[in-house]
Amino acid sequence: MNKWINNNNFAKIIALCISLILWLMVHLDSSDSIAGVNDSISTRTIDNVKVQVYNFDESKYVMYGLDPERVTLEVKGKLTKLTSLFSEDDYKVKLDLSNVTPGTKTIPLKCELPNGVECVSITPSSAHITIEAKASKEVQASVITTGEPAEGYELGTPVLKDDGKVTVTLPSSEIDDLAKVQGVLNATGINSDISGKSLKLTAYDKAGNAMEDAEISPSSIDVDVPVIKLYKSVPVTLRTTGSLPPGFALSSVSSDTEQVVVYGPQSELDGISSFPVTVDLGNFTGDEESKYTVSLTPPDGFEKIEPSSIEVTIKATPFEKKTLNDVPVTLENVGSSYTAKLVNPASGTLDVTVEGSTERIAALSSDDLSFSADLSGYSEGTYNVKLEPKLPQYITLLDSGTDGTVQVKITAKDTPAAAEPTPSAGSSSQSEAPSTDEVSTPAESAGDKGSTEASDEAESKEQTDSGASTNSP
Repeated sequence: MNKWINNNNFAKIIALCISLILWLMVHLDSSDSIAGVNDSISTRTIDNVKVQVYNFDESKYVMYGLDPERVTLEVKGKLTKLTSLFSEDDYKVKLDLSNVTPGTKTIPLKCELPNGVECVSITPSSAHITIEAKASKEVQASVITTGEPAEGYELGTPVLKDDGKVTVTLPSSEIDDLAKVQGVLNATGINSDISGKSLKLTAYDKAGNAMEDAEISPSSIDVDVPVIKLYKSVPVTLRTTGSLPPGFALSSVSSDTEQVVVYGPQSELDGISSFPVTVDLGNFTGDEESKYTVSLTPPDGFEKIEPSSIEVTIKATPFEKKTLNDVPVTLENVGSSYTAKLVNPASGTLDVTVEGSTERIAALSSDDLSFSADLSGYSEGTYNVKLEPKLPQYITLLDSGTDGTVQVKITAKDTPAAAEPTPSAGSSSQSEAPSTDEVSTPAESAGDKGSTEASDEAESKEQTDSGASTNSP
């Protein structure tokens, strides 16, 4: 017995017999239990079946206004089919748009059902739809930025790949409303160049609304944005310190750089208009021309300065003197109610001696110099007023022929005499006259204008004879 069981052929015969018995049990049982039921035909109503669009050329047309989007489907078939096959994928309602042209259409719906199931009805049986041709337009995309870069930096001009050219496709009725295509870049806190940043593009109409139906090709674009340090170019102003060797006069101070560039926050840049450089005259070596390098340091609040150094040139020659005759004296800021004239010097000019470098002295004339006396605040009277010389650069005044002042007489302009009032009873018949011994000063009131000409002349003579008038504003 054990020999049979261990034999492979015997095992195969047993397995075949068992399989045959099982098959007979299943088929005989099903045929006995539901005989005549499986062959019955039944109907079924399926609600809310989605209408599926087929064969629509989306590259040429746009579709909208599909009505209805879902329908009610009635089908019939064997009961076993209707119960075992029931899903949206098994029961389809199709809208075939393979031969549709632009316009509003009414198109019959079709069923696609499993084998053994028939379509009784579709409610509604057709669909309304509008087809419109698409139109394309090539436009130049742009980039806008939001946020602020890091302090001391600003964004340069964005550079778009392929010059930013993109193609926008829209329904032909909307293409004329297209206004722009933009991408948005967030620049908050940026302090270095942006390279190859991909930005999604959006189309906008003339009212600034996003056009959701727009197809943009490419839909995104790469952009490069330089990030620039804020800077300002300002002129160099040269200042001198120290002194030249004895016997030399300065001809000129110059530099090989006229402007420098400073980098820093906008608030600091707004407040700077020039960059001072101090030149030490002690670096002049005694030759006609001496050069040396001055290192530049950024001002407080600034990050950087370019260049970091400049070369300055000092030119000097031995002192030379020159006397210039008839240099004019100008009276400035005379009050509108007064006239003024020079008493001393009566000629209105001075003979002065100046010194400077050989080349500057040689080119100097009387027309290059002038003196002024500022009469701001002076009223009627005679005064010694300080002179202010106006000399060319690097020219020194040695002698003006005066003690540094000129004598000026200020008088009131002529005004019509006022009618004298008729004395009333009991009033004084005499008015009090101003003392001729009083000395006029710029602070005196306009009442001094009533002094007689004789009083002015007496006062002028008194001051001239004494030579001690020192009134000043």
